[in-house]
Amino acid sequence: RNNSGKTDKWNGKPYLDIYQSTHNEGSFSQPQPVDELNSRYHDGPVTVSTDGKVLFFTRDGLSEGSFEKNKKANAKIGKLGIYRAEKKDGKWENIQPLPFNSTNYSVGNPSLSSDGKILYFASDMPGGIGDTDIWKVSVTENGFGTPENLGKNVNTPGK
Repeated sequence: RNNSGKTDKWNGKPYLDIYQSTHNEGSFSQPQPVDELNSRYHDGPVTVSTDGKVLFFTRDGLSEGSFEKNKKANAKIGKLGIYRAEKKDGKWENIQPLPFNSTNYSVGNPSLSSDGKILYFASDMPGGIGDTDIWKVSVTENGFGTPENLGKNVNTPGK
């Protein structure tokens, strides 16, 4: 639930925010918003590295001023992008867009492999099979490889 008071014109619901909760002896603490990751628009979902030091999350392009106007729906449509953040002194810092984000297509719903070497995500980028496909990209110390579509054994002509 977004604290900006803004609502999504497509569904009339508040924009999404990222929250954090601590697991302790079988229960979770009260969720708290992660202010440094939240914009005025949709933020999330997230994936976190096994060591808890790196986080990838989806952010709505509206927060970057990247959108198209849809007159029929009377709405601004932002392309989704994936961002990377590093945890330092208990706060998420150095928030950077991934190099394959685009104003021409969306990338979102990140999921990091347990070894932290592959990032899976959904996208409607060119070269896909369907409306939205699952892709993967290698994560290296120096950045990222080239996104690869997981192919027809995983993806369908739809979403």
